[in-house]
Amino acid sequence: MSLDKPSTALTSRQQVAAVVLAAALVGVVLAPGVYAATNDPNDTVAVVEIEGPVTTALADDVESELADIRANDSVGAVVLKLDTPGGAPVASERMYKAVQRTSKDMTVIASVQSISASGGYYAMAPADEIYVLPTSTVGSIGLNAPAPGTTSTPLGPSGPDKAGSNPTQAWAEQKTLADTFIDAMMAERGEKFEMPREEVAKADVYLGTEAVQNGFADEIGSLNEAIHAAATEEELGEYTVDTRETGETFRIPFLVRTDAGIVAIHANDPGYADVKPMPATFVYWPAVPHVDTIERFSETDLRSGGATSTERGATGNSTARLTGGVGA
Repeated sequence: MSLDKPSTALTSRQQVAAVVLAAALVGVVLAPGVYAATNDPNDTVAVVEIEGPVTTALADDVESELADIRANDSVGAVVLKLDTPGGAPVASERMYKAVQRTSKDMTVIASVQSISASGGYYAMAPADEIYVLPTSTVGSIGLNAPAPGTTSTPLGPSGPDKAGSNPTQAWAEQKTLADTFIDAMMAERGEKFEMPREEVAKADVYLGTEAVQNGFADEIGSLNEAIHAAATEEELGEYTVDTRETGETFRIPFLVRTDAGIVAIHANDPGYADVKPMPATFVYWPAVPHVDTIERFSETDLRSGGATSTERGATGNSTARLTGGVGA
């Protein structure tokens, strides 16, 4: 090699450096395309947990979560994780409408854990498919309400409603609620039910295996299988799971049933005002815990260790006492 001419050959180290630089430049050019190819904007399955009695607070949360999901481009499918005996008619219908709206935008699959009956079944009916475990309980399509009393029609200044309800009106309202529920279920799953409307309206419940046979459910499968089915239906490929809880504990009342009917308890240590009767519910009656009595007594009674029947209801801050336990 001549000493008076600069060499144009590359050393081994220079060759390696050139290869590394070229690879880096190619990566800069191609990386955005590779990222876009492996990270589709609809790569998330949202799991919305719906647990406990169906109440206004729960409906608020479910509506909010589903609205957020519909507005989120990263969510491609929804799975409803349900464990509820049902509850308030209006709240059940609100959830039903929210699920119905969401199912028009993306795949929605319901996954029943222990139970989704009555108002819970109402809420999930618009889902594309209902997954159940063999021992899950579904159904109870109908209204739970006491028979109207036999009192005479009250007379008000401008009509009976101004002075209160009457038996005829109460029967009509109950029938309207029941028919609304049944009509909606026949519209959503009428082609799948292996029974006529009259049988559906009997409000029977079914274990998962029987529910798949009679059309009250579609598949036997776990929550994970429901998630995978939802992702497969939307062709998500690689996907993540976003679990969303609804109905914070401090906002959701629990239901108990007494000999007089179902009541909602709005506090762990309820005052008298925290115990509210629910005259009509979309609820599966046996799934609601039973208590023998709900009594009112004062704080002074609590401090003295109890009160006689004549002392209960004395003046002072009143507290509700529940006695009895789960059972019929």
